Amino acid sequence: MKRGFLYFLIAFFIGATHYGLYKSSIVKNLDYKVYDFSKEIVDSFKDESSNSNIVIVDIDEKSLNSVGQWPWSRVVLATLLSKISEYAPSAIAIDIVFPEKDRTSPSVLKHFYKNYFGLDVSIDGVPEQLQDNDAIFAKVLGDSSSVMSLYLSQKNISDNSKTFQTSLKIPSETFDLESYPYLLANISNVSVGVKEFGFINTKVDEDGILRRYSLMKKYQEKIVPSLALAAMLSIDSNLQLLENHSFQIMNHQFNTGTDAQVLLSYYNQEWYKKISVLDVLTGRVDASHLRGKIVLIGSSATALHDQVIIPGGKNIAGVQIHATMIDNILHDDLLVQPKNLDIINIILSLLLTSLLVFLLFKNENQLIFALFITVVIISTVVNISMLFEGIYISYGYLLIPFLLHFFLVSIVFIFIDTYDRKEFSEELNRSQIASMDSMSHVAEVHDYETGAHIIRTKKYIKLLAQHIYSKGLYKNQLSKKMIEMMYFTAPMHDIGKVGIADSILKKKGKLTDIEYEVMKSHAKLGMHIIDNAISSYKENDFLVMARNIAHYHHEKWDGSGYPEGLKGEEIPLESRFMAIADVYDALVSKRVYKEAFSFEKTKEIIIKGRAKHFDPVLVDAFLEIDDKFQDIAQTYSD
Repeated sequence: MKRGFLYFLIAFFIGATHYGLYKSSIVKNLDYKVYDFSKEIVDSFKDESSNSNIVIVDIDEKSLNSVGQWPWSRVVLATLLSKISEYAPSAIAIDIVFPEKDRTSPSVLKHFYKNYFGLDVSIDGVPEQLQDNDAIFAKVLGDSSSVMSLYLSQKNISDNSKTFQTSLKIPSETFDLESYPYLLANISNVSVGVKEFGFINTKVDEDGILRRYSLMKKYQEKIVPSLALAAMLSIDSNLQLLENHSFQIMNHQFNTGTDAQVLLSYYNQEWYKKISVLDVLTGRVDASHLRGKIVLIGSSATALHDQVIIPGGKNIAGVQIHATMIDNILHDDLLVQPKNLDIINIILSLLLTSLLVFLLFKNENQLIFALFITVVIISTVVNISMLFEGIYISYGYLLIPFLLHFFLVSIVFIFIDTYDRKEFSEELNRSQIASMDSMSHVAEVHDYETGAHIIRTKKYIKLLAQHIYSKGLYKNQLSKKMIEMMYFTAPMHDIGKVGIADSILKKKGKLTDIEYEVMKSHAKLGMHIIDNAISSYKENDFLVMARNIAHYHHEKWDGSGYPEGLKGEEIPLESRFMAIADVYDALVSKRVYKEAFSFEKTKEIIIKGRAKHFDPVLVDAFLEIDDKFQDIAQTYSD
């Protein structure tokens, strides 16, 4: 019943943790790392020998140092666009929003001095067409067919209420798009002649890393393209929506998720072609570098704070995100993460974990190992193969929960197995002790004088061993476990007497020399009896100690004992304990061949046997607690 309840708890735990992991951000964040690592493997096979289709005209540090800090006069930007247009690029897109009037326009400066200083500044000498920098900029924007940026927001961050007119002709029910109620747009004076707009919003994952890019979003009821898509639409306005959330533009087909998101494939830094704005303004640019390219104008300058973190922990300029998106489409490098694969994988992990638990219940260790290896290898191969096809299968939602539960369930079953083994070991020990007691009782039945002797001797040994242990003597040999084993194996010391004839064993007088030699043989008989038990099972500490006690308990410290004539520490420690306990009890007890000696007389004999018959360390310890030996002898007398 207890085991069944434990299995129920394990099953409940597996289900609950899978659900909890799916609902929490743990697996999601780990899945990001699994994706990054897998993508790194796939990218190592990528051929980046081809050229980028994008050129980034960079508002870098040296441009700011030369032209001045941002924001620049829009006359400078108009000049920049005019010079870029002269190189005949295929498209120009600007990764900057202009929501306010240019404050360096002569007409604006006139009002500034009037409002703040009460001065009337004359601009009569400035031609009318040069009085409004925004109008100059707007004309160049229109002439160059430049694409401008928008910023979508959940909050009203601007008073710019101009209506955004353009919208993609995509059925709104086709995608589950992120929707925004507000818009940070360019002032109408600037964007009046612009045809294509794209949002520049990017959204990092929960771990702060930007991996995905939204192809389109909703602003109120309109579908707005990203800046990258808008730049491509300025070249090929025929964006085709195919089946299964697939698109085609500029003769390249790619897939997106149901939310119109894709996973970006980043390139090495050498891939991105950058030209400083200052070099364009000063004419130090080779025309071939821009001709026919898609030009993105943005900034890598630290002061403009347009930096994002990508996989690998690298910081790149925001404009590079849009460049990556365009090149991914044109080089067929985009990836997609289909919806609901995370749910499918977490369920698959649950099923595989349940199979794992079932195999653990059945103790199918080889199948468990085979399952683990099969799941890891096959799922990894499938994941990498699908990445080569441009699909990420949310592999982390399968691998992470399965590995986690494999580890946790294995730990649980290790504890269960340890508990079972401990119970089995204890049961085996109890069986061994019971067997020894039974064998000892055989000797007791055969020699009626040994019954209480068995009880007393094992208690003497335990008492003396505990006292020596407390003094720290023989600490390299003696342990609590050994003391317990001596207590349980001591009754086996005279097991060999079952092989001695009653005529000798129960003789009421002194034994002859021949009879004494026969009696002495009980030590080797005891050894053989226990050796047979060992050979029938296997050697273990209990049986080895029992054999030593039976075989060597008549050995003497000076080497004059039997059957082997061992001396000193050649005699096993347990046998030396048995020797002093056996002799003490024989002396204080009545036998058929003698009367009981007094405790004082017995003590004198033990002292005389120090370093001759007995281990001197044991004798010294005995003398400190001999009164407790007397208590045992009196309590368990025959």
